[in-house]
Amino acid sequence: MIRKCFLALAFAAALQLTVVAQTRTLDLYWIDVEGGAATLIVTPSGESILIDAGENLDRDSSRIYYVAARVAGIKRIDHFIATHYHADHYGGIDKINQLLPIKKIYDHGNFPTSLPEDPQFSVLMPLYLKVAGGRSIALKPGDHLGLKATNNAQELDIECLAANGEVAARRRNTIANNPACALQKNYPPDHSDNANSLVLRLRYGNFTFFDGGDLTLRKEALLVCPTNLVGKVDLFQIDHHGLDLSNNPVLIESVKPRVVIINNGPRKGAEPNTMKTLWATSSIEDVWQIHRNIRQGDDLNTKPEFIANWQAECEGQFIKASVQPDGSFSVQIGLNGKPKVYRTQALIKKQR
Repeated sequence: MIRKCFLALAFAAALQLTVVAQTRTLDLYWIDVEGGAATLIVTPSGESILIDAGENLDRDSSRIYYVAARVAGIKRIDHFIATHYHADHYGGIDKINQLLPIKKIYDHGNFPTSLPEDPQFSVLMPLYLKVAGGRSIALKPGDHLGLKATNNAQELDIECLAANGEVAARRRNTIANNPACALQKNYPPDHSDNANSLVLRLRYGNFTFFDGGDLTLRKEALLVCPTNLVGKVDLFQIDHHGLDLSNNPVLIESVKPRVVIINNGPRKGAEPNTMKTLWATSSIEDVWQIHRNIRQGDDLNTKPEFIANWQAECEGQFIKASVQPDGSFSVQIGLNGKPKVYRTQALIKKQR
């Protein structure tokens, strides 16, 4: 079944003639790795950033390769970022590196000798270190990736806001006394590597995208309380696949996303409390899901037209966002999905 789905997608890609060396848009792809994470970003100058690589499975690496090489038209990964050391995030790096050479590697450093919550750690960490070859760059809060300039004069920047449980220093231009913090609860500490996740904010002109890895409730609050270090975002990749261990309502209310992407699996993520938080957040226009959560009813899944994969056996469809130089962006499912266009927070404010 997986092979048939993959061949069908590859045939569709060939018909669409989508392989290009340069693109005028900033393109983001959420690849279906069945509840893991693999977010591909291709800049207007053609530079590629892969945030996480799914699991150490041919299924995941073949899907990432298809989207990267056949759809986005890239020949290598310029920047690979492992948000943290769990199998569904960094596990696929060795297989990906064999298909698409990886130029630079980033992580949160702090390599543990064991990780009790991940039974695959003793196998996967040596593979990761082999690929990294001692050249990985440990990102710290406040660090920026060195990206090529765009060909349209719009500034493009990816900043690390948190790593190893530490957040960026409080800045003068942040809003003090965030009123949303009045809703904050006292969540217990998280001693897993989820709490060490790299947190990334991408800015492209008026557009802002947020990826918090698998950061959990207590650490999420540090990003916005007592001051909001993130600001408002246009596109929000749900934390931790939409698990209720994450997605603190205070974080989501503070960053006021316009559109949310949930990189879940058919039986993983998009959990009830998280979905209810999204439905209750007035700034959110739409929620897109990689998978329909087959454990929940329609009231806890998004609208049918915003779900990429309906069957547990999988079609392997991806979700794509394309950002124009003015910051407006569209989101669609796969190659042939109907794009829906959104304005950014900055454009809405300007046009009022």
